[in-house]
Amino acid sequence: MPKFFFNVVLNGQPTVDGLGQNFPDEGAARAHARHLTVLLADRCRDPTNSFVAVSGLDGRLAFTVAFRSSGPQS
Repeated sequence: MPKFFFNVVLNGQPTVDGLGQNFPDEGAARAHARHLTVLLADRCRDPTNSFVAVSGLDGRLAFTVAFRSSGPQS
């Protein structure tokens, strides 16, 4: 099972994932990255500088998942 590392950049501040997690495939890892953006959405003040950069065991970037800007809240 491949290992993926989920490095979070929130409001321009990076947090490096030194442990990683095993997922059956890239699709499952992408779903987890999207879930992280949902969990951290209330802390996101700058969506243009906030994303999850997912890399493999070799350290190469596999993909990124952006935070979505939240519209006006009622």
